[in-house]
Amino acid sequence: MPGQKNPGSGFTMLELTVVMLIMIILLGVSLPNFSNLFESNLEKETHRIAAIIDELRLQAILKSENYQLVFDTNKSEYQVFTTDPQDSSITNPHEKYRTPIKLTPPIELTKISTEMEEETTTRRFGGEKLEFDKIFGRQYIFRIDSSGFIDLFTLNLKDEDKVIALTVENIMGEISISREEPL
Repeated sequence: MPGQKNPGSGFTMLELTVVMLIMIILLGVSLPNFSNLFESNLEKETHRIAAIIDELRLQAILKSENYQLVFDTNKSEYQVFTTDPQDSSITNPHEKYRTPIKLTPPIELTKISTEMEEETTTRRFGGEKLEFDKIFGRQYIFRIDSSGFIDLFTLNLKDEDKVIALTVENIMGEISISREEPL
């Protein structure tokens, strides 16, 4: 009959709900990867360093090991070492990071500083106040001990036209990353 509706046509509320749920799950899984498409190489490199620091802190606590993170401003690279608990001068390359980790060109380390704001300097873990830049081409060692405490420092990375800073703000490894700023 031309004016009568077929009761089997259309979608039920349950079918629509299931489809919406599947779409929400797919969107939730793909959204973080989608946002990475808009992240600059400078931000990606900074987040990679932060992830390595977080990983080392966790490993130090779980394995009761001490680590050294050595940054070389001249070569724009860093390396991870495991240190002897009795003698910190005895180091071995970290099992996962055996070779130096080079920053992706044109990104380079421009400045490393252990000088923090006045209120945080009283909570520092080890090390003296130092600051140096690319001109000196020095290495600086930051320690992560077996309790997860880490030396405080700030790294400045730059590419052709922007600079970004990664700061370890407290001995518990809280990391902040600044916004990219023009040079």
